[in-house]
Amino acid sequence: MKKILVLLLSLLILPAHSQQKESHAMKSFMSIFSQTGTIPYGNNPSTGHYANVGDAKIYYEIYGKGKPLVILHGGIAGSTYEMRELIDNFSKYFQVIAISTRGHGKSGIGTKPHTYEQKAKDVVTVLNQVTKDSVTVFGFSDGGYTGYYLASMFPERVKQMVIMGAAETHPGDYKINLKVADMMQLDKPYWEQQLKLMPEPNRLQEMFDKVSDATAKMHISNDFFATIKCPVLVMAGNHDQFLNTQRVVNASKMIPNAELAIIPNTTHAAFLENFPAVWVVTSSFLKLPANNVQQSKKLNKMNNTIEQILMHHLIAFGDNNLDEILKDYTEQSVIMTPSGAIKGLTNIRKFFEDFFEAIPTGSSFTMKQKTIEGNVAYIVWASKSNIADIPMGTDTFVFDGDKIQYHTVADFRF
Repeated sequence: MKKILVLLLSLLILPAHSQQKESHAMKSFMSIFSQTGTIPYGNNPSTGHYANVGDAKIYYEIYGKGKPLVILHGGIAGSTYEMRELIDNFSKYFQVIAISTRGHGKSGIGTKPHTYEQKAKDVVTVLNQVTKDSVTVFGFSDGGYTGYYLASMFPERVKQMVIMGAAETHPGDYKINLKVADMMQLDKPYWEQQLKLMPEPNRLQEMFDKVSDATAKMHISNDFFATIKCPVLVMAGNHDQFLNTQRVVNASKMIPNAELAIIPNTTHAAFLENFPAVWVVTSSFLKLPANNVQQSKKLNKMNNTIEQILMHHLIAFGDNNLDEILKDYTEQSVIMTPSGAIKGLTNIRKFFEDFFEAIPTGSSFTMKQKTIEGNVAYIVWASKSNIADIPMGTDTFVFDGDKIQYHTVADFRF
């Protein structure tokens, strides 16, 4: 299969019972880091800052105006960039403080254990540098556990929280045995990009080990949750592969002032799979203006639909699966090529059959850029096989509903 960098899911950690099964489920969130028209969250010099927490410098970015809201991303393979759609929307109503947690992105690893108590202290140091107000928190997975500890240890600094993918946990529930070489093999482009951001890239394995040690000892249950007094929305996908639904329900019952939301047909990173649903629930909990919520919902629903169709197309392309590829077209679809227009499913099939002769199964395929605006998507890619070297190719897709109406193709090859 071509190395299409489009699937996969940001992980906090791998539960002991599913580590091997889910080890392939990574996501190259940063593989489209430099795409045109997007903000490089997590590496934006125009709004980036550092807070000195003693043993490390913690990197954060600020967007928007208003009351402060802290965004905490997932761990291990997580990044501020994965939270981009949330930052885009929250920044319309809040001053968003997007923190790269220690060992992630441009934040230092430090010398202290990576406990959630320490991560909560890191967040408070950042807050003391930015605002005196209490804050709203949106925390995902690893960031969700950090949010819990922040509210427990520093209740005066937290006004309300939305927590996704973090729930009741006992020692031994999570075990990690990650090796840099294995992670590079799973998703080399992502880790190459992360290593460029990291101030001490040679310590990546140490970061994995620190997280492994902290999560293996984590105990969050009734006594702990009872210390969280602020309103909390506990949220998870109903097919979260790292948390069964009962543990999420338990957390919502143990927190004195909690509400519960289960997002249907989604897994761990539900906000990436069904952002409109997550945003509507979050907006309702935070009491954001309903009219703007509906407008945002419609816009994001369109973008989400186009994203899903494009991902289906790229995955099918990566598998050289002509039958699946053709599901994205109709008899009226047209592919524009340097040799002329190709119309109809029979001709489109022939086009891809010829194309796969130059890029057979097993070829490398790297996504360099992806941009979606309305019903138009644009990608830039590169591929290499023993038959052809294509340092750059571009495709533009125009969608009509759930089908590709027009598709332009161009590449430069040796």
